Amino acid sequence: MLERFQALDTKVGSKYTFKSKVKPSIESCCEFLDGFKTGLLSDGTASDIKAEYFYILQRYLRDTQKYKCKPNNAHYFTATRMIGEKQHLEHPIPQNRIISAYLDGDISALEAIHMPLCSIADADKHTLQGEWEQNATWAYPFKRYRLAGFTKEIKNLRGEVIDPNTWSIKDHFLMLGIGI
Repeated sequence: MLERFQALDTKVGSKYTFKSKVKPSIESCCEFLDGFKTGLLSDGTASDIKAEYFYILQRYLRDTQKYKCKPNNAHYFTATRMIGEKQHLEHPIPQNRIISAYLDGDISALEAIHMPLCSIADADKHTLQGEWEQNATWAYPFKRYRLAGFTKEIKNLRGEVIDPNTWSIKDHFLMLGIGI
């Protein structure tokens, strides 16, 4: 047995390379998510491994959401950002609700990836925590910001100030050019 490990010392490198200079397309990202969803929900997947599938699906979705918002990192931001102020990436519709809707088949992988993301000051994130996290609505995802007492102006990618009470999920997807 020791010889087998000693032989590894003479091995130069791996024959496998998985690096790519090209980021995956949105279609590939959706395919990946749908593959993990299928594995997670499959009766053939052992119950002790389903938690691993779920963790990877959650992590990949979160990372893909951020990646697809490049170079801005968010679809929305507070209008009064200070230089050097630490920012928090906020999901107006909580991520656990997004994943549940995706797993239930209520939204597609494409829609899950492109759910709204808002950059707010790290110091303001406490305003939106707690009971207010449960007051998000799918139709008007920013409405809970006002319910929570968050009064700062929010701008979209175009630099337009949005009205949290009336800015809808339909407005969001129209802004991104994605038909729902």
